[in-house]
Amino acid sequence: AELTVRFFAFKEKRRALRDRWFIFDSMLVALMIIETWIITLIVWVTRSEGSASVGGLSVFRAARMVKMLRISRMARLLRGVPELFILVKGMKAASRSVGIFFVMWLVIVYIYALIFRTISVGTIDSEFFPSVLGSMNSLILGGIIPAHALFVNGVSDELWVFWPIAITFVSIASVLLMNMLVGVLVEVVNAIAQTEKEGIAVLALATDLRWTMNTLGWSTEAAILTADLPKLIFEPEVAIILEQAGVDVVSFSDMLGVLFEESDAELSFEELVEVILNLRDSNTARVKDVKQQLRAFKNFLKDTEIELRSAILEEVAGIQTEVKQFRNLAQRDADDGSDDDESSFAGRARTSTSIWCGDVSSPVSQSKAVSGCAAAVGSGSE
Repeated sequence: AELTVRFFAFKEKRRALRDRWFIFDSMLVALMIIETWIITLIVWVTRSEGSASVGGLSVFRAARMVKMLRISRMARLLRGVPELFILVKGMKAASRSVGIFFVMWLVIVYIYALIFRTISVGTIDSEFFPSVLGSMNSLILGGIIPAHALFVNGVSDELWVFWPIAITFVSIASVLLMNMLVGVLVEVVNAIAQTEKEGIAVLALATDLRWTMNTLGWSTEAAILTADLPKLIFEPEVAIILEQAGVDVVSFSDMLGVLFEESDAELSFEELVEVILNLRDSNTARVKDVKQQLRAFKNFLKDTEIELRSAILEEVAGIQTEVKQFRNLAQRDADDGSDDDESSFAGRARTSTSIWCGDVSSPVSQSKAVSGCAAAVGSGSE
């Protein structure tokens, strides 16, 4: 019925032949039909005809082992429950380490089995150490997993092939999975403990900080200006609370300009506690922190560019003013048309040159400075 429903669920029926799970389930259903109906019918017909032997049907009995392939359908359950798939992947990842552990385990068991067998030979007739393999069986079942010794010995007495199957079952279901369960429980308890510790730390910080601020005259109900934060965090009582929470007060003060772009921004008490918790030394860097750092760096570069531009414009304006003064002085000298002596002109030149180039002591330096300054202002002829 299930197979029929799944077949008609395909919009294009030919796609059923491409679905591996559908083909696999079809094979299982076919084997069940052969075993339940066809083989039974053949047995009934052969017996009704008076056949003395049905040994030829033993071939069909071997086909029953194929029914164990149904176990592989559990993979669909693993796909539906991710937690089970994680456990299976964990067992696969630990298979090498677990295999080495079992090899070491067998080596130790083999060594002590030889010791017990060597001592018991010719000395006592021990039922626990009849042979090396018997000694290993006694050490494994009686010394390592004694709780399952009765079960393993009972099934192995019925058929020897049951012994490795039972040992594998006990090793996986009891030893491996139980230890994994213990590890998972320890991990869960550790995570819960970390969460509870974090909650206790937050509650203690908020309580102590609120009480201290109220004692010092700071209101925890009103908003706090970011410009007042340096004064608040450098209060001795507040600084002690921050140090106990794992916050460096000096670094906190230095980062105020990075954390808050506007000096007149307001913070509530809850936001202040959140900022303090984010600045603890034990915190792990997150993508949010990296993005905040990049944004602060961009803002710093932008502010620096604005300051440099303003400083350069001020310097250029001052230089333009001094150049205008120099030109006006030279123009007045040209308009006067006075034929002053060389010394008088040199004195005026030194005076006008000092406005732009500073004082020049020697005549050679004076000549170079005047030529350089004249070339800079574009009035070389003057």
